[in-house]
Formats: sequence, structure tokens, C-alpha cells
Amino acid sequence: MSVSIALNIAVVLVIINISLGLLIVVTRRLTYLGHAIGVVTSLGLVMSAVKAMFEPPQYVIFVDSAFAFTSLSFRMNALTGFFLLLIGIVGLFASVYGIDYVKEYAGRKDVSLLVAGALVFLATMASVVLAGNVFTFLVSWECMSIVSFLLVIYEHEQEEVRNAGFIYVVMTHIGTVFLTISFLIIARYSDSLSFNLMNTNHMPNVIKTIVFLFALIGLGTKAGLVPFHIWLPRAHPVAPSHVSALMSGVMIKIAMYGFLLIVFEFLKGGPIWWGILVSCIGAITALLGVLHALVQRDQKRMLAYSSIENMGLIFLGLGLSLIFMSLHDPILAAFSLLASLVHAFNHALFKSLLFFGAGAVLSKTHTKNMDRLGGIIRKMPWTACFTLMGALSISAMPPFNGFIGEWMLFQSAFALAMSVHSPWMGIYAVLLVGSLTMTGALVAMAFVRSFGSTFLALPRSEYVESANEVGMLMRIGMAGLAGLCLFIGIFPARWVSMLGNSIREITGMSLKMNPFQFGMNDIARADGRLLLIPVLMTSILALIFLWGILRLVGRRTSAVRMETWACGGTLTPLMTYTASGYSKPVRVTFQQIFRPSRTLQRTEGSEYFPSKFVYFSKVTSFAETYLYHPIIQTVLSMARLVRAIQNGQVQSYLAYLFVTLIVLLILVK
Repeated sequence: MSVSIALNIAVVLVIINISLGLLIVVTRRLTYLGHAIGVVTSLGLVMSAVKAMFEPPQYVIFVDSAFAFTSLSFRMNALTGFFLLLIGIVGLFASVYGIDYVKEYAGRKDVSLLVAGALVFLATMASVVLAGNVFTFLVSWECMSIVSFLLVIYEHEQEEVRNAGFIYVVMTHIGTVFLTISFLIIARYSDSLSFNLMNTNHMPNVIKTIVFLFALIGLGTKAGLVPFHIWLPRAHPVAPSHVSALMSGVMIKIAMYGFLLIVFEFLKGGPIWWGILVSCIGAITALLGVLHALVQRDQKRMLAYSSIENMGLIFLGLGLSLIFMSLHDPILAAFSLLASLVHAFNHALFKSLLFFGAGAVLSKTHTKNMDRLGGIIRKMPWTACFTLMGALSISAMPPFNGFIGEWMLFQSAFALAMSVHSPWMGIYAVLLVGSLTMTGALVAMAFVRSFGSTFLALPRSEYVESANEVGMLMRIGMAGLAGLCLFIGIFPARWVSMLGNSIREITGMSLKMNPFQFGMNDIARADGRLLLIPVLMTSILALIFLWGILRLVGRRTSAVRMETWACGGTLTPLMTYTASGYSKPVRVTFQQIFRPSRTLQRTEGSEYFPSKFVYFSKVTSFAETYLYHPIIQTVLSMARLVRAIQNGQVQSYLAYLFVTLIVLLILVK
């Protein structure tokens, strides 16, 4: 199969998905056919993507219209192949998982609308990546935004859902305005809307900077970068869980594709401060994202903040690549770019898996509040196992895939620290390494908290009593992603080398490397197998030896088991550490960021032996408090001034028109 055939197949699958989705909306039937087409489409995208990643030529399909600027164009190259592969793999398991998951809505919601929306959403994401000109890209981008908005407000009866949808649609269209302007400026200087003919060689540096900043704002909004992230922790938790997986795992990566397209492919990098700005925003986004994830009680909201953190890491790597490009070091620039792509791919897998796990728990307990859960591992052992694998992956624990991308990001930051001659850049590189280290530690803490409070200990409420394991198809969806997380972690080198093909359109080179043999320290010769890395093998052998010693010592000692003294009271599961209790040190340490508030009132029991409390706590978003709230208040104040002019009297409006006409005549004269 040639790349041209692969492109034709991908475009046809997009058209079929959109057509079938519209047909399902009209007929309110064919839901099982919709599920099947979702699976087939995802498999087709995976096959097309693999072909594109290994074939250098790119092909373009033109669908002409009466106006040249509205012609549809599609192209496929190695970078397109990477993102199609990501869409296809996550879309495949989301489609399988969704067959069982949508049954939760049967009888109270129209499931056909959800199935149709997921189909069209998958198609529009693929269409953005396949776009070959500005018009096709922006139309596909807008369709993707609208369809995802409709999926977010699927349960629009709830006020929380409506508010989340409103904030999402406002923020995404603000981003679209900036993105459109950046594309149109490039098209103006290139005299073409076609991506293949984009040329910015004659563009003034000031204009390039404007394009870069507008693209960063427009695409950073969709990616969830601070301070444009406020929509993400609202929208992702309220969407159906397999849609949340597609949004967090795939859709926000489409913003990364747009950034690569504009800044790397069209502008071909820029001055060093571009990279410093992007990496700094990435580091701040990662830290703030994981800090907020640590203090959330809502499991899906916690995962949404975790997605913000991971997008920060991805853009940190992109910033490092821009820095190396400005320093004329193509190898390190390519490696940093590849590190971001590898982490983006890995994040798509384990974050989708974690949303699947959260959705499974939600479907059986009907709550997302981790403080009310506990002990679910006894009720849902398979879900607990797969969620644990996702938690280990996102915590960068070998031998899971999350370790690979973060290791490469660390190598990139270390390379910057040791390759620059400026002491200020060296200090900046050390700060980036420190932010990566702190972020990694906080992520591990967040997912120990999440998994422990949800699956371990004793049930803390009646929500857990009726829980049981989810259906086979939901388990297959989770098992597939969990298996990929483990497989890629064990065989990283060949996988990374395959992904290395995807950057050739930008860097002009394909990196064929073992990620553990790159950098100043050649620490391993893994031959593609993580388990053969000497450092890891030594660690595993040491752990086995330590386990044996503990077992041997344990047999020779006797332990006396006695009841724990409860100060005269009766111990209950409610007295165990909750997710909120576990994260209180973080809330206290970073209270200047969170501005926490709480109320505590005893409703039953004595002062020394209380039996029931009413407890309410709240943390605020730094960006909302210091950026968005002042802007909103300013807009409202201006609106009040305008309202004084709008008095409802026709005579006043005629006077306004007359004065405006006089002013315009004076200006024209």
C-alpha cells in the first residue's frame, strides 16, 4: 500500500464517520453500527499512519470549489502519521470501551447522540491532522471544537455541565481567533493557503514574532497551558469518560500538532527567547497542574489537572528544541523534539487508561469523590489492576512507558545545562531540571493518593457497597492500553526509533536511537529491552535480595497482634486517611497559590467523641483569582456604564445616530 492509497483510505474513513454520525442523529438508530465503524475507522487510521511514518513522499488531494480559498486539501507525511497513529490507537480502545459504557445512559439519555458525537469527533480530529491548507485546517478545527463542546454538555441538565460547556466554548473560540490570525499572516506572506507552499523567508522578524505569539496563545488555549487552562478542569470531568479520554489523550495533542506546524515547519524556529518563553510556560504549567491535581477530591478533575501538567512537560520539551535550534545544534534540537513526541504519545495511552478506570469506578459507584470511596479493589479487581498500571506509567515508574519520555526530557535539560557557555542559560537549565524533578515527585504523590484512597483501605460510604466489576468490553479497552504501556516500557528503543521517523519533515533527519544511549553519559546498551539495562537490572536484583532477607527475618520473629487503641472510641472506616487528608500538607505549604478556605461544623456527638461533621473546603485557581476575575469585573463595570446609555427611549437612540452621523461626516471631510 502506497502513501497515496493510505491517504485516500484515511480521507474516506473521515467522510464515512461524519456521514454515519449525521445519519445516526437523524434516525436516532444504528448505534451498534456506529460503534463498529468507530473500531474500523481507528484500525484504518493506524494502518495509514504506520505507512506514512516510513514513506518519505507526501501526497495531496484537492477538492476544488468555485472560490480558490475554500478548496479542501489533504496531505499525509511522517508527522501526520504520528498523530494519526495516536488518534487511531486511543480511538480504537475508546470505541470498544464505549460500547459498554454508554449503557449507563440507557433509559435516561439518548445514547444515539453520544455515539454519533464520538464518531464525528474522531473524524474531525483526523481531519485537522490531514489538512493540507489553511481553510481545511480551520474548518476541521472549528468542527472539532463544536463537536467536543456538544459532547461536554451531553448531560446538560446539570448546572455544572452547562457552566463548563460555556467556559469551554468561550475559551476555545478566543484561541481560534488568535490561531486564525497567525495562519492568515503566514498565508499573506506566502501568497498561498497551501501548506506545501508556505514560505516565511521574506517575512520580517517582527511579523514572525507576532505570528509566534498568536500561535502560542491560540494553540496554548486548546492545549491547556497556564494561564489559558481554566476550561480544561471543568470540561473534561463532566464529559462521558471515554470522551474525556479522547479529549485529554488526543484532542489537546492536536494543539501540539498545530504548534509544530506553525512554529517549527513554517517559521522554522526563531530567536532563543522563543524557546525560553515556551519552556518557561511549560515548566510553570507542569508545576501548577500537578499541585492542583494533588488537592482535588473529584477523580476526573484530578486527571484533568494532570493533563495540564503533562502538556506543560510536552511544551517544555518543545521549548528546549527551539533553544537548541537557535543555538544551531540540530541533533539536540531533534532529540528534544522527539522527547516531546514520545511523551505526548505515552501520555495519550496512560491518561486514556486512567480516564477509563475513573469511568469504570463512576459507572459502578455513581460518585467521583475519592473521599467517599475506598476498598474498591475487592469489588473491581481488574479495574484496580489496570488503573494501577496507568498510575505507575504516569508516575514514570519502569518498566512502564511513562519512564521513557520523562527520561528523554531530563536528558534534554541536562544537555542544555552542559552545552551552553552562558552562565545565565546554565542556571536556567538547572531550574528546568529542578522543575522536572519536583513535578515528577508530586505526580507520584498524587497518584499514590488517588489509587490508595479509591481502591485500598475500607469502604468509606454506601457508594461502594453495590459496586461490582465492569463488563468485558470495558475491561478489554483498559487491558489494551495497559498492555501497550507495559510493552513500550519493556521495548523502548525500537519504539522510539520508529517514532523518530516522524520528525524528519521538520528537522530533515530521522533519529534512529536508543533513548538510553543518548547524552553525555552512555549509561546503558539496552538493545531495545528496558529489562536488560544494567542500572534497572541491578535495582531489580537488589529488591529481590531485600525481599528475601525480609522474608527470612520475618520467619524468625514473632508478632503479637492486638487491637489498636482508639482513645476509648470505636474505630470506623471514616477515621482513615482520605484523599483530602493526605494532601493537606500540600495545601498548607502552597496556601499562597491555593488560597484555601474551609468550614467545619459538628452535627452529632460530643466535643471529644464527635460522630458526624459537616466539612466544606475550597481551593481557588491562581489564574482565575489574579487574571480572569479582574478582567470579568472590568467588563461588567463597562457593561454597567453602557447600560446607562441604553435607556429604552427611541428619542435617545435617534440622537445617538444623529451625533454619530455628524462625527463621521466631519472625519470624512
